[in-house]
Amino acid sequence: MTLPSKIQQLRSLAAQSQEQAAYAVTLLHMRYGAETVLAALQTLTKIEFDAARPALLTLFADYTAQGERRDPAAFFRAAILRALRPGVQPADVGLLTQATATYVFPPPAFKEEGAPLRSAALLALAEVDETLARYHAVRLLANEHTDPMSGEPALTAARLLAAQEEWLPLYFYAMQDGARVVPEVVADCLRQLTLLPAALLPGIIERFAAGTASMALVGLFDLLLNHRTGPHGLDFLRSFLRTTTEIDFYRYLVTTMVASGQERLLAELLDAARFEQKREKIAILSEALALLPPNPAIGEAIEQLRKRWGQSQSRSRVSSADESHESSQ
Repeated sequence: MTLPSKIQQLRSLAAQSQEQAAYAVTLLHMRYGAETVLAALQTLTKIEFDAARPALLTLFADYTAQGERRDPAAFFRAAILRALRPGVQPADVGLLTQATATYVFPPPAFKEEGAPLRSAALLALAEVDETLARYHAVRLLANEHTDPMSGEPALTAARLLAAQEEWLPLYFYAMQDGARVVPEVVADCLRQLTLLPAALLPGIIERFAAGTASMALVGLFDLLLNHRTGPHGLDFLRSFLRTTTEIDFYRYLVTTMVASGQERLLAELLDAARFEQKREKIAILSEALALLPPNPAIGEAIEQLRKRWGQSQSRSRVSSADESHESSQ
């Protein structure tokens, strides 16, 4: 049987999950090549199959031993741990702990690329030893080798700590001065702090309100809108709606306020709708308000927004015609 046909055979068993998993186990060997091994690992990640454990551990050891040649970026070791996670056991703690501290710097760039491995190891470790995983999560949260693109493994660490109600490390990460933090991770830390004492919120607003183009704003919005005693920061939110030119953040805030269904937030949106003149913002407000159950106030706001949209369209066409006329002369 050729290698492609092995993958085809694996896929043909999709309707028989246990049979598919059993066949996937037989493909967990480096001699079958990267494509086949990866297909088998992806199958076992979706199907809990206890009998796969010995083969997964053997394969992990093989890739670890030949890491520089066969798995320089730890890609396969991460995939193996994701497949192992459903059947992980206390005996795996040592292996997982070591994996949370594994760093790889493959050529030619020699840039650290082991973040997916550390993330997968941390999640698997949490399945068998929550206390130990909590400590490693704190370490990985502020580690210098966090991937600036994905935010991993800090993003996984932040979510694990939040699930265990460990708020202090998240607050520390978001508020530390002069540190190399990743905006996406800051955002995730902020959105998890909905049980934070309300007295700390003004300081958080002051710290992040000026960063009008930072992803951390998304987390700040979620924190203020979803805080257990909220919504908070209405003055800041009102000002942002009026003044921002960052349309993606504006759309996120408007959509989130509509989805909340809270009367105070809807009142702020209706107030913003009365004065908004910018075409892009008018379109976003109209679309968002149209998602709400109809009532006279919302209907009137939408009608006024659409009128202004039509007027701005007319002005835009006139302006374009004038510019075209001038350029032809």
